[in-house]
Amino acid sequence: MTFKLMIPNTEGELQQELMDDEARILAGGTDLMVQMRSGKVAPTRVVSIKKLERLKEISDLGERIRIGAAVTYSELQRSHILQEKSPILLKAIRQIGSLQIRNRGTAVGNIANASPAGDAVLAMVLSEARVEIMGPKGERHESIESFIIGPGRTTLSTGEYIRAVVIEKTDDWQSLFIKVGQRNAMCISVASIGVLRKGKEVRLAFGSVAPVVVRAHKAERFFTREGIDGTKLGEFVERCVESISPIDDVRASSWYRRQVVRGELMKIFGHPDVGGTDVT
Repeated sequence: MTFKLMIPNTEGELQQELMDDEARILAGGTDLMVQMRSGKVAPTRVVSIKKLERLKEISDLGERIRIGAAVTYSELQRSHILQEKSPILLKAIRQIGSLQIRNRGTAVGNIANASPAGDAVLAMVLSEARVEIMGPKGERHESIESFIIGPGRTTLSTGEYIRAVVIEKTDDWQSLFIKVGQRNAMCISVASIGVLRKGKEVRLAFGSVAPVVVRAHKAERFFTREGIDGTKLGEFVERCVESISPIDDVRASSWYRRQVVRGELMKIFGHPDVGGTDVT
């Protein structure tokens, strides 16, 4: 594993380094270093962003919050802005890895890694995040749902990097984040579910059950239009399950993942035969 470590002092220098197709950004390194050690990636240059102060900022933008690319999970947990205005993201962060990983890992790195099991990504999908991207052609913005196009794949092109992510404040929504895994800590999820609810509006997203984190838009519209009283609950849950496309892997079968999602949704929305957590 041989590479050059580059530490740019400005974003201009960072952009120049990234014109090399074999360069990779190092923020926290919690994903990149694992991938390099396993031989999954072999960059000729690793470009650290540790000197770029602009990328370490958390900013209150009124109705939204801007999170710089170098902000760690632990810094987000300590942020008064996040504590007051984004409970769903903090609930997701608490489920991530260990304290050591949260001290190093970044929310923007979770986006760049584009794993369908990304806990922070799921919360940001629910928060209708927009990704702030800088590149040779200037700045552009893209919704997180269109930015992540597959496992480990995004719309970034040569020379581009994620400068920040901008999320909607969701403190006026009820929020719930559930992660089902093979153990209680340090696990990659078998399935994860995030819910935001405000009156007749609901947002639902699912992780580890499709090539990307998925938002159940059709089920959300059904919820607003029909509600979930009586027989409607079962139909609503099935519309949610229709939005996922799980696979069989070493952690769980596709059948099991569907059953997990179906069962957890029945609990969340207060099915009388289950009597679980209620967000109504």
